[in-house]
Amino acid sequence: MKRTLALAALLIIAPQAKLAASEEPASAYRPGSTKERPRAAKENEKKKQAHPAKVAESKDSARLKALEQENFRLRQELAQKGGAALQPGSEAASPEGALAELKAGNTRFVLGSRTRSQMGYNDIALRQTLAKGQAPFAVIVTCSDSRLADNFIFDQELGRLFTIREAGNCPDTQSLASIEYAVEHLGSKVVVVLGHESCGAVKAVMESGPTPLPGNLWSLQNAMSGLLESVHHQAGEPTGTYMSHLVEANALRQAKVVITRSSIVEHLCHEGKLTVVPAVYDLASGQVRFLPAVASEAPVPEAHP
Repeated sequence: MKRTLALAALLIIAPQAKLAASEEPASAYRPGSTKERPRAAKENEKKKQAHPAKVAESKDSARLKALEQENFRLRQELAQKGGAALQPGSEAASPEGALAELKAGNTRFVLGSRTRSQMGYNDIALRQTLAKGQAPFAVIVTCSDSRLADNFIFDQELGRLFTIREAGNCPDTQSLASIEYAVEHLGSKVVVVLGHESCGAVKAVMESGPTPLPGNLWSLQNAMSGLLESVHHQAGEPTGTYMSHLVEANALRQAKVVITRSSIVEHLCHEGKLTVVPAVYDLASGQVRFLPAVASEAPVPEAHP
């Protein structure tokens, strides 16, 4: 009886085992199967997943190269209009090249296509390089107003602009010393004295007239001494228009202060190694309007006794 049961079990199990052995596992590779791709395709997918940062870096590099080419094209166009030809890196080689780069950067800012100030992926390497030294091609003397950020306005990354901020863009003795350090020791090629529309410091001086401002604010009147007398308020002229005239006149007068109160700046300008340029920034459009460069023989304005 036992032998009969064992034989019956063997007859049932053996065919099933043979059938299972002859079947392929579900995961086995079969040519043309959609369940598993060829090994080469799998390897490529693994490489992409393993190095997503490298893929992103490659795309960023291509984008940066295209943006830099567009930047150079804009600079060339601006330089040709001004009668100068530019070569890569020329912003650090001459006052003309430095000014052309600032104009090109401001154009990018106005158009909403900033390049140099958006290279965030390069921040770590840039900081490491700048820790070894700096060589800013331009000095920007501008107002302390929070709406003025020269790195954005001129689309420049860290290390390219030497910034001095004073209310009313009025350089005092310390500011003049800072300018001299930048142009003599760091090699900056242009000094831009940047005023701006709706300047609170100019407005305070305009509204106070001969009445001394409280606290230390009187120093603004001292720095802008003679400004109100230099710009006549025409009868019927809107206050806003008069303010714009004062802002422009102040930028010009402060640029003259830079060149007439610094023998170092005046000497470099006389040799053609430096240019001092007044300018006015429009808060709404973002555009910088550059005024004619100040000549080294400019008369001394009545300011900063």
